Amino acid sequence: MKDIFDNSFVLKVIWKWKIHLMAVGAAAIILAAIFSSPFFIEPKFISTGRLYPTNTKTYSEESESEQMIEILNSSDIKNRMIETFNLVDRYQINIDDPYYKTRVVKKYNKYVDCKKTEYESIEINVMDSDPYIASSMVDSLISFYNQKVFQMRSMLYRNMAETYKRDLALKLQEIDTLDNKMESLRTQYGLMSYGVQVEQTTIGYITALAEGAPEKSIKQIEKVMNNLQLKGGEFLLLEKKLQNDINIRDTLQRRYEQSLSAATKRITYSTVVEKPFPADKKSYPVRWLIVFVSLLATEFLALVAVFVLEKLELTKS
Repeated sequence: MKDIFDNSFVLKVIWKWKIHLMAVGAAAIILAAIFSSPFFIEPKFISTGRLYPTNTKTYSEESESEQMIEILNSSDIKNRMIETFNLVDRYQINIDDPYYKTRVVKKYNKYVDCKKTEYESIEINVMDSDPYIASSMVDSLISFYNQKVFQMRSMLYRNMAETYKRDLALKLQEIDTLDNKMESLRTQYGLMSYGVQVEQTTIGYITALAEGAPEKSIKQIEKVMNNLQLKGGEFLLLEKKLQNDINIRDTLQRRYEQSLSAATKRITYSTVVEKPFPADKKSYPVRWLIVFVSLLATEFLALVAVFVLEKLELTKS
């Protein structure tokens, strides 16, 4: 009995069945071409956009590009895309299905892809049966991303502004309290400015003694000096604390205004390096690949069948 794996035997079998194999191959090509046509498989087009994140700050150890992907893949943006483009109907999802939301998200994840390139840019690919819809979906994703980042940053800066506003209110209360204490010392003890008064009182006292001023004038000067000695230290501390609080108040006021400005400032948070456009050539299905794979698979199965038949004949003989 001949070995079915003998090369010459294999070639003889193929030659013997060549007409059948050619017919099977031709049928496979024709059928694959037919069943991969638009009549059976809806052609789909891919639209691509590439962009870099700009004017953003990271909230963790992840890079700006990774953060951009996370936002693009967020449920908020997915839901907006599903609603904006009516993807439940577009993907032919039965809304009566209790799991229709899960199904439409799975379809969305299948046809919408956001990934980081080796150059740290973000590539967005959207596949759809309508090339204009695919291009519009990429544009909308970029727009929704900018809006989402604006909302996040606006909320962050508004919270910061509220914190500065509360701190500013407390600081103003402290300043009012210090002002009241200092006003009391001014009224009761005639204290105005510790450093200036000490210098002027000392000079005035020495001058009065040297020039033989009236005793009444000297006593008035001595009264001021006694008041400075009694309450001057306290007044000086209040004066320094007030100046420090005024500086803090000015800083808080400035940061409060900056936070409010940042919360309402509209800027772009992405730089588009490749704008999407409607594709003029379908990306799916790849008919030549379907035909080629179908031909290989069919011929392989046909050869297996032929060799099985030949083996049965050899066994009988």
